[in-house]
Amino acid sequence: MDLGKLLSFVRSIPKDKLKTDAGLKEVIRDLGRQSGKNFTDQELNRYVAQFRSMYKNEDVGSLMNKLAKKGIDPNELQAFKKRFK
Repeated sequence: MDLGKLLSFVRSIPKDKLKTDAGLKEVIRDLGRQSGKNFTDQELNRYVAQFRSMYKNEDVGSLMNKLAKKGIDPNELQAFKKRFK
């Protein structure tokens, strides 16, 4: 899934779904289906826990640094930053 598709999917998520574990599971499950993956309940629980942890501990700058370390192209990161300003 390319960055543009991911951003359009993220923008389409109703914010109330991000407030509950059931809503997060639904969002993650839908994202997985769109990318051709089916997640088990155990995987969904792990991803929800990861999301909750990141939500509490991360900010935009630290997430951008992590993306850069994972090998995301610097031009894509700049485009990503511009879309959220």
